[in-house]
Amino acid sequence: MKTPLLFFLLVALTLLSGPARAVSSLSAALPAPDDSATPAKITLATDSTHATSKGVLYYVEDPLGQWSLPYLLDHQIALQPYPKDVFNEGFTASAYWLRLDIDGTQASDREWLLEINYPLLDVVNLYIQTPDGRALEHFDMGDLKVFADRPFSHRNFVVPLNFSEEPQQRLYINVQSSSSMQVPLNFWEVNHFIEQRSNEQYGLGLYYGMMLVMFLYNFFLWASIRDKDYLHYIAYIASFAGLQLATSGLGYQFIWSFSPWIEQIAVPLTIGLVGVFGTTFTRGFLQTKIQHRYADIALRVCLALSAMICISAFVFDIATVMSIGKFVVVIFLATVFYASIVMLIRGHRQARFFLAAWVTLIVGGMITIGMMLGHLPNNLWTTHASKIGSGIEIVLLSFALADRIKILQRAKLHAETMVKKELEERAERLAESNRLKNDFLATISHEFRTPLNGIIGSLELAGDEKGPKLMSTLQDARSSARDMLELVDNVLTYTELQAGNRILAPEVIELSPMIRSTVDYVRQQCDEKHLGFELKLEPGLPNHIRADIKCIRHAVKALLENAIKFTEEGHVSVAVGVDRLQERPCLDIRIADTGIGMTATELARVQDYFCQADTSMHRQYQGLGIGLSLVRAVCHVMQGDIQIDSVKHGGTSIRLRLPVQPLGNSEVRLVHDRAEAVHLTPVEQIRGRALIVEDNTINQRVLNSMLNRLHLQVDVADNGEKALEILEAKRSFRYDLIFMDCQMPVMDGFEATHRIRSGNLSERDAPIIAVTANAMSGDEQRCLDAGMNDYLSKPISMDMVRTMVMKWLPEGRVKAEDPTTTSGQQSG
Repeated sequence: MKTPLLFFLLVALTLLSGPARAVSSLSAALPAPDDSATPAKITLATDSTHATSKGVLYYVEDPLGQWSLPYLLDHQIALQPYPKDVFNEGFTASAYWLRLDIDGTQASDREWLLEINYPLLDVVNLYIQTPDGRALEHFDMGDLKVFADRPFSHRNFVVPLNFSEEPQQRLYINVQSSSSMQVPLNFWEVNHFIEQRSNEQYGLGLYYGMMLVMFLYNFFLWASIRDKDYLHYIAYIASFAGLQLATSGLGYQFIWSFSPWIEQIAVPLTIGLVGVFGTTFTRGFLQTKIQHRYADIALRVCLALSAMICISAFVFDIATVMSIGKFVVVIFLATVFYASIVMLIRGHRQARFFLAAWVTLIVGGMITIGMMLGHLPNNLWTTHASKIGSGIEIVLLSFALADRIKILQRAKLHAETMVKKELEERAERLAESNRLKNDFLATISHEFRTPLNGIIGSLELAGDEKGPKLMSTLQDARSSARDMLELVDNVLTYTELQAGNRILAPEVIELSPMIRSTVDYVRQQCDEKHLGFELKLEPGLPNHIRADIKCIRHAVKALLENAIKFTEEGHVSVAVGVDRLQERPCLDIRIADTGIGMTATELARVQDYFCQADTSMHRQYQGLGIGLSLVRAVCHVMQGDIQIDSVKHGGTSIRLRLPVQPLGNSEVRLVHDRAEAVHLTPVEQIRGRALIVEDNTINQRVLNSMLNRLHLQVDVADNGEKALEILEAKRSFRYDLIFMDCQMPVMDGFEATHRIRSGNLSERDAPIIAVTANAMSGDEQRCLDAGMNDYLSKPISMDMVRTMVMKWLPEGRVKAEDPTTTSGQQSG
């Protein structure tokens, strides 16, 4: 029967390595030939393109691997003619010295190469001398050396030969290897070498391309059906391809060329991995755990041995691991073969392709092992027999796995139903998660703003205290607190812009401090990059505006960061003024830089989300690449406009126009290179009475004090119910303004506003201004829909309150300030 014959032949080939060693030692002990005899040499004829060492090679074994060339020559150690066509001594711990003579008289006008067509030699020392012993060249190569040190970048060991000055040359080669001791020597004319090895490279490329295709094909199948046997199989393909890369030298040439250590462990490690994944795949595919106990035990033993080889590659010396590994390979092949046979006998249909696949691998592996042990010649077919066998095996195993797809198709409809149901549940969970996320962000924003309002308001009031140093310190504290608030606002605004559901939330802001903080930040960034910076403020720029400041800050910040990021030398300039866009006043911001610029194509590309002008810039210029796309989103929401002019390597200029509502009677000017507010008319004196409806004690005191400084009399209610009690009580005055918090216990601001508007109170038409920490883009509209007249988002400032009072206080309550007037009335 053919099956036992293959098995025993494999074992015999392994065991015969012992007698081979005895023959080698015996041949080394033979008497030296007559020194007077002329040694055989290679003659490179004029028309020759290739030659081998057949019949001209002399050798001597160095059992301890300690001899040097001077020692060999000084002690006149005799070298024996090598009887085989190709030097091949199988697995041995000895080193060897080889010698051959070359006559290149007729080949002196052409370039020649010497190739050692076996890439797994640890040490290759090549000495080129003249016949009288004068040294010409020395090449120190091998797997223990970094690949980049080789004279030629090739998977085999290749060195140049020059016969133009010395046509008669003698070569000494010292070799050592923890793998099989093979030294197939070839002499090539350069052009012929390139032609022959190119053809071989094409074949190798075809093989590895096929392995990659099968890997990807089965990987996608595994990703589709999630059968773990496919996962074991693709791991087996990957490990077997790794083994072939290691043994062919291509791995050291192209993948781990930087590490001789990886090259040393690559072969035993991949041998172990092939055994591990090949065994697990066989157990899963043939289901030996259920179908055949003894076959499963044998496979588990093979799995353990293969795992030991993997571990041993990192612990023991490679020669020891390789000597054990060759037996593990035989055990692995025999075990898989045995399991395939017994499962086929038991009538398992899937074992047919499986058995045929492993037979081809076993035959190819047997030929390769025979070649490595020195029992078969080293040629193109024996060198690549395992690749040919493995290629056929991989295809057949894929056919075997394809059989299983038919079984899986039966459960496809059921699986699709389950997946659809799961997707629907996931969609519901995702929607709920998004709702919870928005609620969480809104809650966090509210919780941050309530204490921050008290902090900033208190600091602003404390700013009136004496001492310029105290003023400066408090100003810094207020600025830091606002930065913290801005961080929260940025998260909310960015999230809404990305989702496309941003609703404008206008608020009254003061431009001068915002411009100062922005300029300080930009100037610092420019100083760090040694860039010039220039700020220009156009005449008529109002100090107070009403707009969605979060959107404006996002847009301006993105443009400034881009200008600084993409400018390596030169300057950045910013000009701020007012203009009109579609008959509406707008903030006009111009930013120019001398950076790298963009072409028209790049400019169109960068306005998409997460894109940059050049994909290679992702490493040079860090960031998500959302700048201009974000600005476009802001312009869309605010009905603004952006114009970009850019020249490649010539800088970029941007004009951003965003509609705003100018307020107040002051403008921003440059005073000593700083943006400062300048009042154009005297400060007004305000008279009136206001009701504050607020549950937070600190916020009550802050707003109370601000309104007192504006000469308003103030009453305070802790919630909406108490506010209604105050409004319904008999009194001799009427409230001119009501400042209403939205979230309060007992009765919130929305309910209180509804009761005021629907009742018969004298204040049913009084201006009600929402003062709330709710800062989402739809919160202002919700307040207006509830019947409130305007909206202040916490934290609030004195300027914001002053602007709101001047806007909504009834006519006749604001008049020019009388210098003789005392400091205003106290709260009621």
